[in-house]
Amino acid sequence: MKIEPITRVEGHLGVDVNIENNVYTDARVKITMFRGFELLLKNKKLNLAPNIAGKICGVCGATHTLVSIEALEMATGVYPSSGVIDLRNVAYALADIMYNNVTVAFLFEGIDFSSPIVASFTPSQYERALNTPCVYKDRHGYQKVSDLMDNLYYKGEIYRISLKISTKLRDLATLIWLRYPQPVSLRIGGIEVRDLNVVDKIKQGLSEIKNDIEKLFYVALELREFYKGIYKDIGANFVTYGLLESHDYNASYEEMDKWGSKRFIPPALVKNSELVSSNLRDILLGVRIYIEDSAYDQWSQTVFSDPLGNKVDLHHPWNKETKLKNFKGDYLFTVKQAFNSEEFMPSTGDIARLYAYRVVKGKPKAFDHEWEYVANDVIERFFARVFTIGLLHEYLLNVEVSKEIKQNKRKESELAVGAHDAPRGGNAHWVISKGDTITRYQIITPTDRNFSSNDGPVEVSIIGQRVTEEVEKPSGLDVLRVIRSFDPCSACAVHIIGKDYVLEKLI
Repeated sequence: MKIEPITRVEGHLGVDVNIENNVYTDARVKITMFRGFELLLKNKKLNLAPNIAGKICGVCGATHTLVSIEALEMATGVYPSSGVIDLRNVAYALADIMYNNVTVAFLFEGIDFSSPIVASFTPSQYERALNTPCVYKDRHGYQKVSDLMDNLYYKGEIYRISLKISTKLRDLATLIWLRYPQPVSLRIGGIEVRDLNVVDKIKQGLSEIKNDIEKLFYVALELREFYKGIYKDIGANFVTYGLLESHDYNASYEEMDKWGSKRFIPPALVKNSELVSSNLRDILLGVRIYIEDSAYDQWSQTVFSDPLGNKVDLHHPWNKETKLKNFKGDYLFTVKQAFNSEEFMPSTGDIARLYAYRVVKGKPKAFDHEWEYVANDVIERFFARVFTIGLLHEYLLNVEVSKEIKQNKRKESELAVGAHDAPRGGNAHWVISKGDTITRYQIITPTDRNFSSNDGPVEVSIIGQRVTEEVEKPSGLDVLRVIRSFDPCSACAVHIIGKDYVLEKLI
């Protein structure tokens, strides 16, 4: 079965699947979009990078700008003061995480669990919903699970509330970003502030939508209970670069392990449920890119060690060059994570961040509910996305913003990296520069990881999944639920341009 194009995702995405004996036995994800950002950035002046990189995506609209800014802060040695860090954190939490998560969870994913879809494709589940009283009816107001499903569809109460909240969050974030997506207030080592009372206004705005956010929170918790155990658990293999800087941030590669660990949500690499590293620098050194059987040509090694003398692998992004050998209409590659002598393919996103928070700092709590890891499956990824909205809502209501607004200076570095979680997971930009000019710029996005070819997290989630549809010819509903649970953004997962090639076909 070919499922393409996939709607309610960002970008051009397709998947080919096989079904035998009512089970998905094979899955191959495809991304059919031409981009050229990595080569567009090559040989540009360093100060142009954030503006260009910010155009990669209009969904997580500040992510690439912020990560590019942090890479350039390491390259130039110019880094922000505590007040700048706090303002960045507030705006980033509002728009790139909370706004995105409301939109994806309830305007994209939620439709798949609404009454018209459930009743049409899985009538026995809808019958169960009609007869299942809501556990959290006192918190969200719906008596039966079917009542909740009725309001997940277009124009339903939950859908309308989600639209209202997403609009409000964008408006509040724009008070700091000045424009969203692609903020214009960010500077290397700084931020432009036009309203000194902006954080008080943001807290007031968040207080106004608190009840609506809490309602969505318990709607998601209700769906989590109803769909528990239905979708395939791919296990606790996670990677996160962490989220929201502390005042210890100084853009130093040498001190990255120290300031990275102080992020509100800390970095983590988890293998088979065990935290194996919380060192951001080591996690980034372990990234590996493989392009066998893809549209890309292999590169040569030019970087052999990092600024501390640690070995840099041939397949590390500091060595990677984007070289296109053909236009075949599928531009995925494989991203792996090295740890010691092994390589594996962890997933990334909200569930990875919550797992990291729980292991390092204790159980996260929002709206009187403590998050506990259950599984890495469709409904748990959905719930983790919504739980994060509640967690950050509380964080923002209690945040204190420093009055210190200035730039600081330290030594420059020809090798630099900016790494911060996007809503979809770990996002990193690797930069090599000479003077004020970029000689290499490589971007590895969270969708590059989750949608990796050769049995990446999405493909593994589909293969072995039982078909839940109760129709003669399955539509692929389960596949769509899996894909949307990873919040794909294929627009920023592909970076292609080839000056010596002629475009023959645009798909």
